[in-house]
Amino acid sequence: MTLRQLLPVFCLMLPLAGHASVADQIAALEKSKTQANWAPALPDLGLPQTRIPAARTPHMMTLTDGREVNLNNYAVVVFMQRGCQYSAKFDPKLKQWSDEVGLKVYPYTLDGYGDTAFPVALIPRKRGANEPLAGEIMTFFGNGLPIATPTTFLVNVAALRPDDTIAAYPLYQGDTDMATFSQRVALMIEADIDHLPSDTLGPVPTSQGVTQQ
Repeated sequence: MTLRQLLPVFCLMLPLAGHASVADQIAALEKSKTQANWAPALPDLGLPQTRIPAARTPHMMTLTDGREVNLNNYAVVVFMQRGCQYSAKFDPKLKQWSDEVGLKVYPYTLDGYGDTAFPVALIPRKRGANEPLAGEIMTFFGNGLPIATPTTFLVNVAALRPDDTIAAYPLYQGDTDMATFSQRVALMIEADIDHLPSDTLGPVPTSQGVTQQ
């Protein structure tokens, strides 16, 4: 049975809000990123690791309604593949833009490899032998969104919901320009501040530059 066949079975079981396991993972990465010389976790090779705590500089964004937000409270999750031609086009633009505005990016790879923009990527893992899809995939695509690359989500990393989940909003599926992407980020931040459910915000923008799974 393919991923596409399995997905509808779970669409009614899981909301888009992230599971506690994903929230814990991102929270742990966030804690590490407050320290100097941070890099994504690598296998324990027995090497000493010395990190010096360092405060993060606020990165402010002015929303369309005039409100200002600190982008340190948010992050982008991107699902990508080294073998996806559209990830190869989109990821370098996302990396450059995120560096400029100060918005963190957590790359998840669907083929097990990073790319030139994100050489070290997180790999979705099954939490048990009976889990048909990795938890991170179900977390973000469990509302019926097609599994495809590149796909981006906005997550609030500053606070968990009362049920220990993270607020996650679909941003875009496929390659796009950064002006369009930035506008979508601002819109989803407004939705998060106003506590609007993601399923009330209309269809997720999609381009033709996308690789379906």
